[in-house]
This record gives sequence, structure tokens and C-alpha cells, in this order.
Amino acid sequence: MNTKTAFSENRHLLNITLGIVLLFMAVWVLIIGRTIILPLLLAVFLSFILDPIVCFLTRIKVPLGIAVMLTLLFAVVILYLLGLVVYANVQSFVEQFPLYQERLLSSVHAITQKLELWLGGPLKIKIWNEIDWLDTFQRYSIAEGLLSSVGTFLTFLAKMLIVIVFIAYLLTGKRNVNQKIRTAFKKKESDRIILIIENVTGQVQTYLGAKTISSFITGAVSIIIFYLFGLDFAIFWGFIIFLFNFIPTIGAVVASLLPVLFSLLQIGSLSTAVWLSLSLALLHFATGNILEPKIMGRSLNLSPMIVILSLIFWGYIWGITGMILAVPIMATITIVFENFSSLRFLSVFFRGKPQ
Repeated sequence: MNTKTAFSENRHLLNITLGIVLLFMAVWVLIIGRTIILPLLLAVFLSFILDPIVCFLTRIKVPLGIAVMLTLLFAVVILYLLGLVVYANVQSFVEQFPLYQERLLSSVHAITQKLELWLGGPLKIKIWNEIDWLDTFQRYSIAEGLLSSVGTFLTFLAKMLIVIVFIAYLLTGKRNVNQKIRTAFKKKESDRIILIIENVTGQVQTYLGAKTISSFITGAVSIIIFYLFGLDFAIFWGFIIFLFNFIPTIGAVVASLLPVLFSLLQIGSLSTAVWLSLSLALLHFATGNILEPKIMGRSLNLSPMIVILSLIFWGYIWGITGMILAVPIMATITIVFENFSSLRFLSVFFRGKPQ
């Protein structure tokens, strides 16, 4: 009896150890394989969004191959135009950055003078007085950071070409999945597997479609707001808001804070910055609490703690791109867990308030 108990305990300890080792190996693979995994993951999510277009074309008797080609052509045109406009805005920002550096330097000196006026004398902070602010801003160039992160436009197109190839295989191969499942399994099992796949696909498409539409509307309306306030590079800031809108709460705050701070640098009016921040806050509230629930039918209701942990984990693994994909990944995992009885208990912990 003692031998059996010891063997059971050792086997349990071995399983835990193997699980930890496999977890670290999986993280290691995600880090070193990001060049391939990220485009593939992006292609998977885009294929969910583009698949309804293929389904519509095939329903009106368009052959599958032509339907996929037309859908990909539409996606390529949209991505090309979007990339062209955003990259042009970034280049314009880089060219005009020295002007904004001078304004930032003037603002720092103005703040210093106000502090000295309030304190009734010159600042007695030795380190502050020894800083060469012009040299500091020249060394830490935001323009160089933007160029290094965006890269060349040809590099952007090359990466998107890989994604397009993945999407083509996913959209074409999806039509044969049901037939392969029916061939591989008995009728009862195959019907159950197909039903689960259809449920997961439908829910993921609903979430990603609603989030994409909501993010697009938020970005488009924000561009109009920026033009009304006379903010430079309105399209670039709108694109940032579109991307960061996929990151709940934190993304909206960061994406709104950047153009508001830039408005202080460009316009120099505190009241304008306040009104701009209030406009963006109202926009995010309307899209997040009114538009998205209406499109989805129900809120995704992910646990805030799960969202934060997901943002930290995927942000550490894949940087900003990982943070943007973090919530769609967790939403997909939660939806998958909900459709398997043996894993449904995990989806309960991933959710927020019980529904």
C-alpha cells in the first residue's frame, strides 16, 4: 500500500514537472518563432473576418477559387491604401519633428519659469539646471523610434504578403474541413465535432467582426474630431486609436492620451486639450457601451484580472502587437472552452460576472 501511494505521489509530481517544462518550452517557441507565428495568427483572425465575404460570394454561385481571389484582392487594396496613408503621415511627422522638438523645449523652459515664479526664486535643483534639454531631446528622437518601428513601406508590404498567403490557404482549406471530419470519424462523433466547430467559428466571427467594426468607427470618428480641433496628423492618430481599441480600457486611455498631449505641444491650449479629451472619452463610451453590445448581442464579459494578465503575458512575448492580439486570443480561447464540456469550468473563471 505504501509502495502504491509513493508511486502515485511520484507520478503526480512528475506530471506537474512535465507540465511546467512544457509551459516554458511553449513560451520559448512563441518567442523564437514570432516571425512565423505572428503572421499566421494574424491570418487566422483576418480569415474569420473575411470568411463571410467568401460565403456570400459562393452563395451567389461564384466559384470558390474566384471568390477567395476577389476577397483577397479586396483585403490587399484596403491594407495597401491604409498602409500608404499611415506611412505618409508618419513620414510627415518625422520631417516636422524638429519643429515640435523646439516647441517642447520652449514648453519645458516655460514650465521652469512658472515654477521659479511660484517658488519665489530660481530652482535650487542642481541636476535640473545641469541638464542640457536640447541635447536630451535630440538624443532621444521620437522620429527615429517611429521609423525603426514602422520600417520601410516595402518591408510592410512583404510582411502583409506572407499574411495574405496564409489567409488564402485558410479560406480555401476551410471548405474541406467538414468532409475530412466526416471521413475520419463516425457519423455521431463527426456531427458533434462539426457542431462545435460551427459554434466556435460563429462566436469568434461575431466577436472579431463587432470589435473590428467598432474600432473602425471609433478611429474614423476620432479622425473627424481631430480635424475639427485642427490637430496635425489626424489620420495617423485615428489609426493608432483603431489599433489600440482592441486593447480594452488601457488601450483607449493610451490611444487618447497621445493625441491630447500632442495637442498641447501643437496648439498650446489647455482648454483645447480638455475638450479634446472629453470628446474622445464620450466617443469611447458610446462605442464600448452602446455600439459593441448591440452588434455582439451580448457582452464578452472577460474577467478584468484575466485581461490584465493576458496583456502582460502577450505583451512580454510579442510587444505591442501581442497586446493588441491579447484580448482576441483570450476571447477565442474562452469561446473554445465554453463549447467543450470537459473545459467549460475554465471558461467560468475567464469570464467576469456570472451571466
